[in-house]
Amino acid sequence: MSPSPSDRPADILVLGGTGLVGREVLAALHRRGARARVLVRDPAGLATTDGLDIQIGDLHDPASVRDAMDGVRVVFAISPHEADEIELARTVVSSCERAGARLVFAGVHVTGRTRAQAWLMRRIYGRMMPRYRGKLAIGHMVETSRNDPVVLMPTNFMQTDEVLLDVIRAGEFVQTAHRKGLNRVDVRDLGEAAARVLLDPGFPSGCYPVVGPRSLTGPECAAEWSRALGIPVRYAGDDDSAVESALRAHLSGHRRDDWIASFRLLRGVAVATKPSEVAATERLLGRRPTDFAEFVRRVVAEHGLAPSAGRDRLASSSDR
Repeated sequence: MSPSPSDRPADILVLGGTGLVGREVLAALHRRGARARVLVRDPAGLATTDGLDIQIGDLHDPASVRDAMDGVRVVFAISPHEADEIELARTVVSSCERAGARLVFAGVHVTGRTRAQAWLMRRIYGRMMPRYRGKLAIGHMVETSRNDPVVLMPTNFMQTDEVLLDVIRAGEFVQTAHRKGLNRVDVRDLGEAAARVLLDPGFPSGCYPVVGPRSLTGPECAAEWSRALGIPVRYAGDDDSAVESALRAHLSGHRRDDWIASFRLLRGVAVATKPSEVAATERLLGRRPTDFAEFVRRVVAEHGLAPSAGRDRLASSSDR
């Protein structure tokens, strides 16, 4: 009889398992029957503890990171929204190198055809988004590490909408987007891609885009939500006060400030959808990436937001 997932030793360590990305990586691993170890400050933040080897610790405590890597073959990590994010990433990278564990990283990263071009692109993007200079440095640190790294490079997360769902239900869509469009990716797709890499020791080291199938403008995103909810939803991403009010009401600290900075940037920068990047994402997933309309319908269903109820409210308000 083969051992159950809970009986097998965990050779995969997921850092950030209580966060937006980490929980999707854990869910994807769980669907595949793979056991994972997580390093968390508080297990109460986990979506489930089923099949998990839980280690209590913190990235600010290098000893707990090193202990969590005992017997681990591969580590998943993201760039945390912390003021000392570079030092925290350095702890993860050095611990992986010391333990001989592979590092699979998801986050902001810039590549180029040559080292000189990549350096120049990091400089350009660092000037465009100064709050993300640390994250750009982390991506370079991981790519050049000695632990056979895989860097997953996602575009804008569709799940930012879910964080701001009550704002959308109140009739405003504040996620900013350039008038020429913004590529958006479902974090569940990123979780699926990461799980496939984590479970495949032979997966080639390198940098891989993880994108959605199309770019969308702000009004197009608002229209998808309006159709799914059955209520009017207007695009308010060009209104600084609406954007910052929504983010300050739902986020705090470094994460809030990072989101505000990125929302401002995305208003002025088009993020085109490249067929080559869609094809690369399809190879990672083994299927077409999730479309935004599909994501919206799923969120509406999961939160029990029946479109008919929205239409009834709309009709009632128009009768008054």
